Amino acid sequence: MCRSGVKPDHITFATLLSDFDDTMKLKEVLQIHSHVIRFGFSSSLIVCNSLVDSYCKTCCLDTASQLFSEMTTNDSVSFNVMITGYTKFGFREEALKLFRQMRNMGFQPSDFTFAAVVGLSVGSDDVIFGQQIHGLAIKTSYAWDVFVANALLDFYSKHDYIDFAKNLFDEMPELDGVSYNIIITGYAWNGLYEKSFNLFKRLQVTSFDRKNFPFAVMLSVAPTEQNLAMGRQIHAQAVVTTADSEVQAGNALVDMYAKCEKFDEANRIFANLAYRSSVLWTAIISIFVQKGFHEEALKMFKEMNRENVRSDQATFASTLKASDNLASVSLGKQLHSSVIRLGLMSSVFSGSVLVDMYAKCGSMKDAIEVFKEMPDRNIVCWNALISAFAQNGDAEATFSSFTDMIESGLYPDSVSFLSVLTACSHRGHVEKALVYFNSMTQVYNLDPRKEHYVTMIDVLCRSGRFNEAENLISEMPLESDEIMWSSV
Repeated sequence: MCRSGVKPDHITFATLLSDFDDTMKLKEVLQIHSHVIRFGFSSSLIVCNSLVDSYCKTCCLDTASQLFSEMTTNDSVSFNVMITGYTKFGFREEALKLFRQMRNMGFQPSDFTFAAVVGLSVGSDDVIFGQQIHGLAIKTSYAWDVFVANALLDFYSKHDYIDFAKNLFDEMPELDGVSYNIIITGYAWNGLYEKSFNLFKRLQVTSFDRKNFPFAVMLSVAPTEQNLAMGRQIHAQAVVTTADSEVQAGNALVDMYAKCEKFDEANRIFANLAYRSSVLWTAIISIFVQKGFHEEALKMFKEMNRENVRSDQATFASTLKASDNLASVSLGKQLHSSVIRLGLMSSVFSGSVLVDMYAKCGSMKDAIEVFKEMPDRNIVCWNALISAFAQNGDAEATFSSFTDMIESGLYPDSVSFLSVLTACSHRGHVEKALVYFNSMTQVYNLDPRKEHYVTMIDVLCRSGRFNEAENLISEMPLESDEIMWSSV
């Protein structure tokens, strides 16, 4: 066009920029911007709006913001584009400030702007602000726009206003697949599994694209409800729509079958997945451990290493738990060396898990050594050591480590007290147990939990002080159970 001598006008540049999508490159935007300046259209509102939008799409928010502020005039499009850009990249305060400025200047937000600003409220504790935006959307007749309404559905369901979300869903004049996905997910997150499944069945008879159905969410509901048959039905539908080949749905299938203890099916699907992330490997290992299949968990960990998938703290935590359940200190030491090799020993979490592992394998010498080598020790680390001594029957070491923790400047929590009370129970230290138990409320303002009462009652009964045990059961603010009375 330029070579033929035809000069572009403002419509040319606006059209050229509007044809770009999110895959456009910054170099291309800069080239067009230079031509805009060259041909004298840098003050054109429509061209500047398109440039601001393009810079937002190429992640250059600073340049977009600078251009927006330098524009001789702004309109509702200018504000809508800039606000949407800010929200897309998580600049909450900047977006809200601009939204308020826009409203003060009398400009009208678009449906995209409303949806974007409502989206900012989803990840915030400011529920009132989200409700205010909803009210404004009603006043401006945007509330029933499906794009805005879906954002409101997401907002209310994620803030546990699921009934409000369902009422909004029922009143929406237009629904799409996203609407169904949001409310079905909201029901599942709020534990309303039957409602979630019933709405999923409604979704199945719609004309919406089945490949976008919330298969992963529904598969997560199946093991929760112990409904394997339902899980298999959803699996079949995922296969028909080829959704089972997608990462999220594939991961959910593996997770569902594993939690339902159908490990052969879980392993078959897992083996056929095109991509198996470290998170998925760790999740499967963790499920094996939770279900008591410790050897299978260790086999999975070895296979993970053979495929050169990097382990993280959570992976080692689950694998170490498997080794301590098998009482394999040699395996535990191998894992310990791997933790050191990968540079994870500086983590408080890794150190605490290793202390716990060595203690359960009966190797207190190694547990103490790990504790001493930890650069930082928080309450979790100290609790691991105190519990380790209690588990291995060393009452005096339990008491002294409890005292050392307090002297280090940390306050004991409910886990700390359960360990010292357990040590008292094993050694018959009634008076010491009573001192610890009473100090929970009187000194540290902690409310004893059921397990503390059970242990304290056990201490009293072992010493023949049944009347005191009965009085404690009668006076405690919790409901008694058979375990407590059987001790008496």
